[in-house]
Amino acid sequence: MVGVIKLLLPLLLVVPAHVDRPPALDWQPCPGDSAVAAQCADLAVPLTATRAITVKLGRLPATGVRKGTVLVNFGGPQGDQIAIMRSRPRIFDRIRESMDVVTWDPRGYPGLSGPVLDCDWRTLRTPRFPADQAGFDRLVAENRARGDRCRDTDPELVDRMDSGSDARDVEAIRVALGEPRVNFIGTSYGGVIAQSYARRFPHRVRTVYVDGTGNHSTRDWDRELDAMARDYEAVVRRFLDWAGPGVEERWQALVAKADAEPVPAPSVGTSYDGTQLQALAFAKLRPGPSRWDEALRAVTAAEAGDASGFAPPGRDPEPGLPGGGVKECLDFPRSDFRQVERTVERLRRIAPNIGAAFPMAWHLPLTCAGWPTPTTNPPAPLPSTLPPFLGAGTWQDYGLTTRVTDQVRGSRAIYHDGPGHNLFAGMANPCVIEHVSAYVTDRRLPPAGATCP
Repeated sequence: MVGVIKLLLPLLLVVPAHVDRPPALDWQPCPGDSAVAAQCADLAVPLTATRAITVKLGRLPATGVRKGTVLVNFGGPQGDQIAIMRSRPRIFDRIRESMDVVTWDPRGYPGLSGPVLDCDWRTLRTPRFPADQAGFDRLVAENRARGDRCRDTDPELVDRMDSGSDARDVEAIRVALGEPRVNFIGTSYGGVIAQSYARRFPHRVRTVYVDGTGNHSTRDWDRELDAMARDYEAVVRRFLDWAGPGVEERWQALVAKADAEPVPAPSVGTSYDGTQLQALAFAKLRPGPSRWDEALRAVTAAEAGDASGFAPPGRDPEPGLPGGGVKECLDFPRSDFRQVERTVERLRRIAPNIGAAFPMAWHLPLTCAGWPTPTTNPPAPLPSTLPPFLGAGTWQDYGLTTRVTDQVRGSRAIYHDGPGHNLFAGMANPCVIEHVSAYVTDRRLPPAGATCP
């Protein structure tokens, strides 16, 4: 026995030294033209037990003495995260005094990582709510055919495009960077990835900032849909209060009329039903009062029989979203026709001016039904052991974001009393940037009830 121990001892001393050693990252100038110098590196991450894929990392190095790293995902979901980071470096000036800023082009999407799925990444039109089971079945068949065309290019990758898989890539990035814990800035859909990481690796979290994100950490998806409807209804309510007496009644009458018979929009060669009008109107209201005169004129013209004023400028006149649902269909619950029908009825009672005309209640259930890969990363509560989060939101986003941060003891959220989306990266709000910088560098949170102009 002693002889066996003597034989094995050298192996025991040698093996752990390289098993846990993070892979070396070869940082080189990023490809492509940009006024901002950034460094890039390739990292192999596991896709299956026998296959790896390559994720491209991008880094803005610390300008002072480096004390850590912050990871960033700007949302979408989309693949060109490194290009986005290079397009707005100034929001990281304070953070870079002591930290590297690192992002990555997520797996599968067009960008610098590989392989890129051969899927249709163009804007996907949101179908009208089907009138019956037969109409829903046709949607299911169309979605499955579209999903099969995408999946056939690389089934292993398509089946692992959820935000939980992104979270495992983040963990591989953490190990490769040699960081003991993660600082994560997740804006918009990036906040869904941040929540997925926090659920899977709570002991590796140092700070998480979420901004204008959806609540992917709910126990009850129907209850979350109800809350979203109330959030969006409040935005429409601001417009109706501004528009004056009688406009709410006119608006609801117009929506009911369009549901009975879609209102023509001759200048763009289409027509709009009530849900489409609600969604397109909300798009005009989101930028704030500067667009509200335009929205009111569109209502008046549609009452006279021409809904062309609701058409979005310079693109497909039909409502839709980019991305094809490759990630979203794996991250959120699916619904059958009866569930969709009940949800629409319920949301129209809760929010009579916006109804179910928002992506999670309309676009997602109608474009993900029939998707060939089942939901693999459904919403689930956050662990109780996480350190405090920081969040921020606008009129549109604050309620959604605080339903995430309120789950984590000691968290704070910043309110911006105005329109817009994505205060840190999209809007580059100086007050929010200062708070986020203090939080991720020093874990200094703003006071409860903090606001930013």
